[in-house]
Amino acid sequence: MGLSSWDMRALSALRPWRTLDFTRLLLAIIYAVVSFTFSSARHWVEMAEHVLVLLMLLLALSAVYLSSRSWVTDMRIRAPVICLDTLLFIALLLVTNPSNSPYFSGSFFVAVEVALIVRRRFHMLVALVAGAVAIGSTWFDDIALMPSEPEAERVVLRACYLAVAILVTGVLLGPRRETLLEHEGDKRLLHGELPTPRSDHGPFLLQALRLATGADAVAVLFRMASHEPPRFAGSDALDAPSAGFGDLLAAGTGWHDRSQNASISLSDDGIAALGRLSLGGQAWTAVLEADTVLTVRVTIGTFEAVGAACLNDPCHEDNAAIAQRVFESACEELTVRNSLDLAHVIAGARERERLQRELHDSVLQALASIRFQIAPLLGGQPVEPRLVVENVDRIAKDQIATIRWIINPEVDEEDFAYLPETLAMVVRSLGEQWGISCNLKVEDGNCATSAMIGRELSFAVREIVANAVRHARAGAVDFVLEPDGNRIALQVSDDGVPNMARLGSSGAVPSRSLMRRIQMLGGEVFLQNIGGRTTIRITVPRK
Repeated sequence: MGLSSWDMRALSALRPWRTLDFTRLLLAIIYAVVSFTFSSARHWVEMAEHVLVLLMLLLALSAVYLSSRSWVTDMRIRAPVICLDTLLFIALLLVTNPSNSPYFSGSFFVAVEVALIVRRRFHMLVALVAGAVAIGSTWFDDIALMPSEPEAERVVLRACYLAVAILVTGVLLGPRRETLLEHEGDKRLLHGELPTPRSDHGPFLLQALRLATGADAVAVLFRMASHEPPRFAGSDALDAPSAGFGDLLAAGTGWHDRSQNASISLSDDGIAALGRLSLGGQAWTAVLEADTVLTVRVTIGTFEAVGAACLNDPCHEDNAAIAQRVFESACEELTVRNSLDLAHVIAGARERERLQRELHDSVLQALASIRFQIAPLLGGQPVEPRLVVENVDRIAKDQIATIRWIINPEVDEEDFAYLPETLAMVVRSLGEQWGISCNLKVEDGNCATSAMIGRELSFAVREIVANAVRHARAGAVDFVLEPDGNRIALQVSDDGVPNMARLGSSGAVPSRSLMRRIQMLGGEVFLQNIGGRTTIRITVPRK
């Protein structure tokens, strides 16, 4: 994991079980030194005390050594070591006169040990049993009379107990575990260098996993959305598995040891659970071709990733938890960057759609109108050329202003416009442009709306009239504007050839641009054929 030998052995709130092992070893050393230093002639009792103290020292040394070799071994020996240590300590109390034993203060450490290997709901029971044993030991003198220990030994042990209690309490009750995890994770992210994710996120996740675990051989299986197929990325020497990704994607955060057929799962609160080698552990150890593998799982919304690193044991809870935090932070950064990139793509697509819609509803319709105006002149019909030229010039001037607005729109959606005035100018201009009869009727009521809605309705009216003239050969178009509750309704009818496909995506008159424009305003479009006249009714909100 890139830690020094001192860091691996240092006492820390991130290593509660390591702290427990070293505290047990420290107390055993103190017991042995004090016991042999203040040894007195008490026959077999003194010999029994020495033997028990040496057994406790041997047990503590064995626990520290074995737990440093394998995380799986560490978890397997925790409960047996604590049980043996408890039995040896009780025996030590019995041979040193329980009612006046200098080792009695160590019973608090033994009670804490036992409480750590039982369920939380039994902690009160452990406290009651410890109290009962402490009270019952004072009556042991009625059964067997044991010689008392020297007073100097009692004083020295009490002083040592106090020093150990202060040391361990300062370690375990210092900064909280969550604070230390965040500090270690931030430190790795600060000293590490993550590349900028591009379209292929595999290299970014591999670098993040190397930074999180300190391993060289790493692999990751990820997908940006739940509906996407998983994508595999691995180190140079690793190939994607030929079989499915089901077992690989099911692996959680934890440690897997194929040689010992064991998996250790790590929950969100850092509690480790030992079990048989999981299917995910089997799959990842096979992919990495390693006996010991650390897996890290991250799920953020629809993003999902499982990373695996080939690491040598030992690997304890703190390192796995830190790796989880670092990899999760990197994945969060990836999702944020990906969201920003996606937002830029969406914004660009919306801007292109706006330009297409504006050009279609204004410029293209104006060009179609110009062709409509000059068609009789080109066909040799007896028309006044000057009137045609003046009409084309008026259309061109109007479109110059429209194109300038499309290139640089300046919209204040809080500004209100009186819609009848706006539509009256547009209707009059369309009648002159197409050479047809256009009439606007305004019903009584408030028809004020925002300038943006007025502009969008003006473009919609232009397209409706152009379609009516070009495809339905209409000669008259009537408009009716009226308030409709908290909405405004615009009804457009023409005398052209009835055509119910006016708003369809196929047929004579495709008008998806019109539908899209009105829907973006939160409005609705209805098409009817009433009395042989095609009628379009548009309703939009006032704001």
